[in-house]
Amino acid sequence: MLNKLFSKVVKFLILIFSGFRRNQKIISDLIVWLNIQQGRNAPVTNEMEVRYVKEFLNVNDDNVILDVGAHKGKYSEEVLKHLPNSKLFLFEPLKSNFEYLCEKFKNSENVKIYNYSLSDTVGEKTIYFNTIGDSQATLTKREEPHRNKFFTKSEVVKSNKLSVFWDSELDNNKIDLLKLDIEGEEFAVLSDIAVNLNKIKLIQFEIGEANIATKIFFKDFWEILQESKFKIFRYTHFNQLIQVKNYSEYEEFFRYSNFLAVNQNF
Repeated sequence: MLNKLFSKVVKFLILIFSGFRRNQKIISDLIVWLNIQQGRNAPVTNEMEVRYVKEFLNVNDDNVILDVGAHKGKYSEEVLKHLPNSKLFLFEPLKSNFEYLCEKFKNSENVKIYNYSLSDTVGEKTIYFNTIGDSQATLTKREEPHRNKFFTKSEVVKSNKLSVFWDSELDNNKIDLLKLDIEGEEFAVLSDIAVNLNKIKLIQFEIGEANIATKIFFKDFWEILQESKFKIFRYTHFNQLIQVKNYSEYEEFFRYSNFLAVNQNF
C-alpha cells in the first residue's frame, strides 16, 4: 500500500517538474525507479525467482522442471534446495558450460543435462557470445555498442525442438515448470509447443535487449499465453508478483525483466 502511494507521489512530482529542462536528469532517474518498482529491469536473484514459483508447486511432488538456458546451473541449484524431489532437465548449448554442469550435478540422480539449444529447428546453429561461458550467449547475432558488447565470438552447437524432446523424453506428458532464459529465443520455443501449452503449469520467461534483435514483443507472448488461459505476472525485487491484467504498448520494455505465466487450467 505504501509502495503504491509512493509511486503516485513520484508520478505527481514528474508531472510537476517535467517542464523544467534543468530537472530532466532527476525526472529520468525517477522514471527508472518507477520502472524498477514495477518489475522492469528489477534486480531479481535466482533464489527469489525460485521462491516465486515455489508458491505454485507442491514441495513434496516430483515436479517436472525444464531449465532451458541453464548456464552454470544456479537456478537449478536453487530448485533442488526448495523442491528437492523434482526431476530436472537442463539444456545448455555451450560446451564449456555443459561440462561445468556435468561436474556440478554429477551426484544428482534427478538431474539430466543436454548439450544443445532449444529453438525452432533440429540440427545445428551458431551461437554468439562475448566471453567464454557468457550468460548472454545468443543464437541471433546482435551488437550492443552502448554496453561495449559486440558478440564477436561464436560456436557451432546442436539444436533441437522442445516438441521433439517432449515426445521422446517426457513419459508423463506434462511439465510443472518451464524456465526459459535463452536470449530472445523464448517465443520460438513456446510457438513450437503451442498445442501443448495447456499441459504446462508454470512458464518463466525473460524479455530483454535480445528481443530487439529477434523483433519479438511482449504482445507476442501475451497473445499466445492468453489463448491458453495463462495469467502473466512480472517478478519484482520486493517479494511481490505484479499481474499484467491488460496489454498495452507501455508493456513493451526492452530491459531485462522476468515474467511468470500461471496456467489457470491447473
